[in-house]
Amino acid sequence: MGLKFKVRVPGTSANIGVGYDCLGVALDYFLEMEVEESDKIEFFENGKPFPIPIEENLIFEAIKYTEKHLVKNIPSYKVNITRNDIPISRGLGSSSSAIVAGILIANKFAGDVLDVDKIAELAVEMEGHPDNVVPAIFGGMVLTAHDKDKLVYSSLLSSDDLCFYVMIPDFKLSTEKARSVLPNSYLVSDAINNMSKLGLLVNAFSKGEYQNLRFLLGDKIHQPYRFALINDSEKIFELSKKYGALGEYISGAGPTLISLNYDNDEFLENMRKELEKLPDKWTIEKKKINLYGAEVF
Repeated sequence: MGLKFKVRVPGTSANIGVGYDCLGVALDYFLEMEVEESDKIEFFENGKPFPIPIEENLIFEAIKYTEKHLVKNIPSYKVNITRNDIPISRGLGSSSSAIVAGILIANKFAGDVLDVDKIAELAVEMEGHPDNVVPAIFGGMVLTAHDKDKLVYSSLLSSDDLCFYVMIPDFKLSTEKARSVLPNSYLVSDAINNMSKLGLLVNAFSKGEYQNLRFLLGDKIHQPYRFALINDSEKIFELSKKYGALGEYISGAGPTLISLNYDNDEFLENMRKELEKLPDKWTIEKKKINLYGAEVF
């Protein structure tokens, strides 16, 4: 009987305010799949043929990418995606979860020859930025830094006292478009402002001291340029402040917006009612931090 196993990878939220391209967190959204050896490579979703062509399938691409770094070839396989509640192109790590899943599949078939640091390195090489893939692997909130030769990461927030109120519109925003509006140069004062806030934001998350979160999330590098791409985003931030949230930020490249607060159903309902008044269709969900990261079992 051939090898058979399951893979679960959480969604992520990155670019947390001043943590542009370096700070991300795993949330309780999931990509889950059943994997087994087969006589040919096949992808399914809940038992039905997967609608995305294999040449556009990031899981397949990540498996092939990882094979180049393995000491032996892996067998043909069948992948059946049984759960995927990570919204696509909404700034919640849907691409990163697929990349991490593919690397884990290849590594499992190869006999777990890659350690977790190598898995992280491969994921960053494929994705291009560490702030989504690294939290997806390790869980919790993770601060990252990397260049072409080295990846360094550190876990910050590993408790679940904060809730992430995830507000998702019915329109998409590509990462390419979100990056295209950013300037080629910045004022030194804006760069210094972000750097000083990032240090204090990391300290606040590490110590669980949230009283200054809104100020510390106040970015000058990417969010001011992206508000115009996300209808009513600044208005939603003001409503979140009005109803008592601790702070707000654009998740990833957007268009998803996130309010940080304690567990507060009154806040959730107030924001839901306000979002229903907007021209676009918005949903809001209360999510906790995923502390476990990617799992193979």
